[in-house]
Amino acid sequence: MEPSSQPSLLLPAQRSTFAPDVDALFHAISALSLVFFVGITVTMLVLLVRYRRRPGVPSAPSTPHHALELFWTFSPLLILGAMFHHGVTTYTAMAVAPDDAMQIRVRARQWAWEFEHPNGLVEDNQVHIPAGRPVRFVMSSSDVIHSMYIPDFRVKRDLVPGMFSSLWFEAIDPGTVPADAPANGERVLYTSQIFCAEYCGANGNWGANSGHATMYGLVHVMRPQDYETFPIGDPLARWCDSDEPCTPEEIGETLFVSKTCRSCHGSGPGDAAIAAPNLFGIAGTEQVLTDSRTVIADEDYLRRSVLEPRADIVRGYRPIMPNIRVSEEELDALVAYIQSLR
Repeated sequence: MEPSSQPSLLLPAQRSTFAPDVDALFHAISALSLVFFVGITVTMLVLLVRYRRRPGVPSAPSTPHHALELFWTFSPLLILGAMFHHGVTTYTAMAVAPDDAMQIRVRARQWAWEFEHPNGLVEDNQVHIPAGRPVRFVMSSSDVIHSMYIPDFRVKRDLVPGMFSSLWFEAIDPGTVPADAPANGERVLYTSQIFCAEYCGANGNWGANSGHATMYGLVHVMRPQDYETFPIGDPLARWCDSDEPCTPEEIGETLFVSKTCRSCHGSGPGDAAIAAPNLFGIAGTEQVLTDSRTVIADEDYLRRSVLEPRADIVRGYRPIMPNIRVSEEELDALVAYIQSLR
């Protein structure tokens, strides 16, 4: 059965090789449930009417019907056995990735997704993959239980702290690139949504990737030949939304949002300190730590706070900041942005 790139009445678009089998099982179970529901309900109503209590009509003793009892007992077993076989076959295929699957490392945290490609490229809350090639996500969580769920691909797997889990899929190749796709090496065939399907904690900030309900990600499916040339140019260019060269402060601001720093830190003069200090005007000031030491929030301190977030905890706050992977160029941009907040 060929996947369909168009959503149906009940299900999203089929954008992986698993989708047709998963949907076939879903439709089979739904149809059987409907048949049994209607059949049992109609039979029950007929029997209620036919054998209702009526004045002057004595009830007749019931007689066993062994053939009907045997049929009703064993026929569902055959149906359940067929459903079980289909389910186990599909699950087994989804559980064991091919040997030639491309491996992408996935790290989840409140509230963001981090994807590391085989070439070392790290993407936040989005990942580019080639179409028509098996891709395996090797996943872990840095804080609480998360759950990677990509409805278009019909895959879902929990990420449990202290252990690794994995899932794999092969995105379909529709063969054509949308007319509005950019011609800059990121020619995306289509984009699918990633959700966290586990209740991983709530937050009052409803911005993108600022709480459980908004812990989203995107899978950008590319033609294989385009993926081979991704990314191109300046390693910081992907953080720049403008066609003109961006300043380190502008790139740092984009990183601050993408790395979900704002879900805990404020960055404006009126922002509340949610779970970590407000960074507005912090550069160059004296900070009192939980061990009563005082430090100056100079460039070295800011860098250390990003790379070793639990080394120097400001008094009044808990050590909840996760380790965030950044390149040297990205770290420079983040520090420049924080220093510009004044």
